[in-house]
Amino acid sequence: MPLVFIPIVIFPFVFSKLIAFQILIGITFPAYLALAWMEPRYRPPKSALYTAIIAYFIAVGLSVAFSVDPVRSWWGNQERMNGLFTLLHLFAWLTMAIGLLKTWTDWRRLLNYEVFLSVVMAVVALLQKVVPNLLLFPASGRVGGLLDNPIYMGAYQIFNLFFLVLLFLKTTSKKVRVIYMLAALIDISAFLAAQSRGAMLGLAAGIAVFVLYYGLFTDNRKAKWTIFSGGVGVFAAYGVIFLLRGTEFVMSNSILNRLTNFSGATTTRFIAWEIAWKGFLERPLTGWGLDAFHILFNIKYNPKSLEFGYYETWFDRAHNTILDVLSMTGLFGFVAWTSIFVALFYLVWRAWKKGWIDLPIAAVLTALPVAYFVQNLFVFDHPAAFSMSYLMYALVIAATCGEFVGKKEEVNGQKTGPRETGETRAVPWTGFIIVQIVMLFVVWQYSVLPFKASMLAIRANVLRGRSIEESWKVMKSAGDIPTPYLDEQTFLLSRDLIGMATNGQLAQLPYWREMYDHAKKITETFVAQHPRNTHTHFIYARLVNEVLPLIPPEEQAKEIALAEREYRAAIETSPKRQQLYYSLSRMYSLLGRKEESLDVLKQALEFNRNIGESWWYVGVTAWFDLGKPDEGAEAILEAVKAKSKYPLRSVRDALILAQAAEMKNDPETLKSVVPMLPTLGGGSSSMYLDIARIMERMGLLQERNLILNALQQVDPSIAPKLDALRKGNATSIDASIDMTPIAIEINPPVESSVPTSSTTSETPAPPTAPVSNGGSGPRR
Repeated sequence: MPLVFIPIVIFPFVFSKLIAFQILIGITFPAYLALAWMEPRYRPPKSALYTAIIAYFIAVGLSVAFSVDPVRSWWGNQERMNGLFTLLHLFAWLTMAIGLLKTWTDWRRLLNYEVFLSVVMAVVALLQKVVPNLLLFPASGRVGGLLDNPIYMGAYQIFNLFFLVLLFLKTTSKKVRVIYMLAALIDISAFLAAQSRGAMLGLAAGIAVFVLYYGLFTDNRKAKWTIFSGGVGVFAAYGVIFLLRGTEFVMSNSILNRLTNFSGATTTRFIAWEIAWKGFLERPLTGWGLDAFHILFNIKYNPKSLEFGYYETWFDRAHNTILDVLSMTGLFGFVAWTSIFVALFYLVWRAWKKGWIDLPIAAVLTALPVAYFVQNLFVFDHPAAFSMSYLMYALVIAATCGEFVGKKEEVNGQKTGPRETGETRAVPWTGFIIVQIVMLFVVWQYSVLPFKASMLAIRANVLRGRSIEESWKVMKSAGDIPTPYLDEQTFLLSRDLIGMATNGQLAQLPYWREMYDHAKKITETFVAQHPRNTHTHFIYARLVNEVLPLIPPEEQAKEIALAEREYRAAIETSPKRQQLYYSLSRMYSLLGRKEESLDVLKQALEFNRNIGESWWYVGVTAWFDLGKPDEGAEAILEAVKAKSKYPLRSVRDALILAQAAEMKNDPETLKSVVPMLPTLGGGSSSMYLDIARIMERMGLLQERNLILNALQQVDPSIAPKLDALRKGNATSIDASIDMTPIAIEINPPVESSVPTSSTTSETPAPPTAPVSNGGSGPRR
């Protein structure tokens, strides 16, 4: 499964892998059931760990049944694929593994194959450092290879590194050990390149447990000394690096910096953790539902999150598996999940004491779950970790049965031997055919068709850049295919229509109404299935809002009501999310409902007065829409002084800020405009001249001259008009222009040269909603 990468679907690094896995399990599991019916030796062994896993699935089933969004809890979404439907395929795979793989010889083959895959995965990830565009999306400083997400790569390699340790310790061949060491070197390189702090902490905890376990219980004094001294050396080295974390050497090294600096994302994680805990207290028994954390996060959204950017405002996980389990599956799920680890550690200890496994196996099977558990305190479970954790569970179940080393195990006073058979039954042809047909239907309906729909949706998205008509035909075809994963399909189409409506392209298409109605149809279908999905309501409202100017006048009232309904539905599901209020305010402003627009913005401001963006929109609306310059100027100045400052996005913004600073006699803020100007776009020569005039009136002649000198570089036609000023024959910009004999196209200064309300209506427009949250939040 790790190597599967089909780049023709939405979220190919996750969705294509899991669909391939579902198809393989769906086709093979009926054959295994028939085999287990015929041959008792191929049935799952009696194991407390297997029982605990079954109990966990029962608890998860309850969370799905009582979920706030049972459809999402069952299917998941394309980005995560964490619904119960997928998890049941993992359980089926676990059942087959423990039924068919009984001995160390069996498992050694499988583990060798797995570590070979890990090396391939690591090589691909490392190649991304050299060739960032190797895969579908350009890699950043952190790489994820065929798993895409660095967090996934870190978690995946934790398991493989411990498997390599186990294989290394279980072989006496020097050549084979060298191969394992080389594989470990490649894997650890990819692990470090991923720079996942949670995985790093997990690996460190696992190493510590392994060192203690092996060092305490080995009879080999040399090995004991080597392991203890090596472990102490590693942690001492980390201690030194941590103490030097403020030095240039550590801070300039991305890996060492991430390994020692934990302040960057801690605040937003704490916010998510607090929300998860509150959610658990509200629904303590079965939780909010598997894969439904985004609903909880939205309803309890903390307005402080926006201080760290829009990326930090969409979470679909608590980034702490314990809190994820508590909030999504409740006390039932948490107790069952905890029992998995309790049963695992007990079985490993018992098996070692009984002599069924030796010390290397016992040490690895104790340390690896600890590493997995600790890294999950800082990240969330995901398909890459699920697949490896279920492989680990299967290995533990097999290793803690006497058959693993060919010994007999006493159960209730009776001995069961390795590969003990019992009575063999005939092939259950009728039952097998029925189950196989049912599973083939499930595979076709819920794996193959969704894959095809996703493939067509992403193809349509790609085609839009070449032929909108062809793209539309493909998108219609995608909409005709039944799929439980409509979220990204609705988002992609809505986003494209919003973009085309904004730039005027949509109005030129003769079939724009058909496209719009189709987008509404599939979105309404999705909203009916997921009525508490904030993001979908938000995008739907924006779609209707942007297309509104194209709608015939007799239909506009209905569409306005629809857009307002969707904005209000989004706000109902996330009452304190500022972004929703910004967009609703913009719609009110465009409709001429100026007072309502300002009231909505003031509501957003009161949620968190540290957000400069809220202050800016309040100021612009008050000044230019409602003619309240004093109130507006004061708010605009507050916007750039707030804890989370408003980032100027254009020269128009700089001009507005300059005029507010002049009105409030704030020269220091006015000075701060100058260094921002080279980074801003969208400005005309007239705008720059107006800013320079303001500097001049405020007595900031040095700043005025800097702007004028830069302006002459980009617009040489201005130079002759400023010649008198440069020579000292004029004392102001306007006097210099008046002394120029040749007529020039420069707007004369006005009392307030800020654009009118009609031209500034775009200023308070909210940023485009992050593409990463089609229901899952940013791809974190």
